[in-house]
Amino acid sequence: MLITFLRHATAEDSSMSIPDADRGLIDKGEKQVKRVAAFCLANELMPGLIYCSPLLRAQQTARILNQRLPGSPAPQTVDWLGIDTSAQTIVTELAKLAEQSMNDVWLVGHEPDFSVTIAHLLGTVPDNIIIKKASLTRLDADIADQTSAKLLWSIPCALMR
Repeated sequence: MLITFLRHATAEDSSMSIPDADRGLIDKGEKQVKRVAAFCLANELMPGLIYCSPLLRAQQTARILNQRLPGSPAPQTVDWLGIDTSAQTIVTELAKLAEQSMNDVWLVGHEPDFSVTIAHLLGTVPDNIIIKKASLTRLDADIADQTSAKLLWSIPCALMR
């Protein structure tokens, strides 16, 4: 199964008096997602399925990506990509998708959940993985063997030209 992790783009500062779930993208974040979408178009990267955290900044990231990638599937909001979801929970949900023969899944969510999940799938420690905002990280994973994934690539938004 190909799994592409897209960390949400830059959002309003967490020190503001906005509830965390309601922090939206700032102008920089919107530009980042547009750059990611342009990169995807230029490199013929099209999601098979898009699953998204219920938090606003992830929702906005997924929506802009979907709008900029003609023919891409509409994002599906799932609670299992919310903040503080364990790697095991995410892997369990991915296993359900693999059982349904879903082979190309894109996840839009948060740190540190993504780095912990990626580390788990790669059989390493989370300290070895850092997922930047608006970056794409792709794994080829055999979900049945939870620590045998291969890192295909990880590209921060700043390098997407």
